Amino acid sequence: MLKTLAAAKHALKPKRRHYDCLEANEFWTCAGRKKNQKWLIYACHRESGEIVAYVWGKCDLKTARRFRRWLDEHGVSYGRIAHDE
Repeated sequence: MLKTLAAAKHALKPKRRHYDCLEANEFWTCAGRKKNQKWLIYACHRESGEIVAYVWGKCDLKTARRFRRWLDEHGVSYGRIAHDE
């Protein structure tokens, strides 16, 4: 999985500059060994079905911060982020 993601050339371009609400979710998996957990964090706009952003990396705070930084660097603002628990 990680090899495929690393080789992917697809780059997201958000269709809007502002979203009233983004829905954030994550998947995690083990790559090779159970201790090697990886995260895929993504944000989508539920009304349009658009995937607005995603990042992948270790299951840690650094990856979550990269997700937030990606939104900021691409000029994406939002009223709120919803997620399931």
